[in-house]
Amino acid sequence: MLYLTSFLATAIPTTVEWNINVAITMIICNIIAIVIAKFNIQQPNSDPQLPSPELFGGFGLPAVLATTSFGHLLGAGVILGLSSFGVL
Repeated sequence: MLYLTSFLATAIPTTVEWNINVAITMIICNIIAIVIAKFNIQQPNSDPQLPSPELFGGFGLPAVLATTSFGHLLGAGVILGLSSFGVL
């Protein structure tokens, strides 16, 4: 049991504490995801609509949720990668 516990402790990646560089990285990744989505989503304005769609690039609720979800997945990977290289 001790071996399994020590193995699991080494399998967990070290994470960097939140700072302004982490926030900027996440914002940039979400902007990249929005740009990718703007050119690739086939029906960006499907229902239900948001109260002010022009603020969200003409996206409906499903497109906003999908885009920001992808942006956060992308951001988490980039932050983990950059922190493992020692950049963040």
